[in-house]
Amino acid sequence: MGCKVVHGEVGVTSRERFEVVVINREVEAWLRSIRAVDGILTVYVPHTTAAIAVNEAESGLMQDILDILKETTKPGWGWKHNRIDNNAHAHLGNILVGPSVVIPVKSGAMRLGTWQSIMFIEMDGPRRRRVLLTFTGEVEE
Repeated sequence: MGCKVVHGEVGVTSRERFEVVVINREVEAWLRSIRAVDGILTVYVPHTTAAIAVNEAESGLMQDILDILKETTKPGWGWKHNRIDNNAHAHLGNILVGPSVVIPVKSGAMRLGTWQSIMFIEMDGPRRRRVLLTFTGEVEE
């Protein structure tokens, strides 16, 4: 085994303007494909109108997340950026939630808590998006 940095990506397709998409399966499959053992995983969205979070993937909570983002960022309000393309709320949501998370990996598995899931948060969909993955650590040769 050796220490390496491995880059990859998974695709996410949103169907709604606001949507939470759980991407654990896709990320787990990628970790298996690169034969990750122990290290850290960075999950990053290279889009300014989407975000990444780790939390419980319960349907009511996922709707609550969207509701609080809508309430806080006020889609359709008179934001100056809306003069360009009417999505200032999504840019502000990205600032509030953030574009990335770091997750420890041990024995090839993400060390998420019992109720934790990786959530891609769409705020300007529907769109086809990329989520960039970087694993730094030991991989099986």
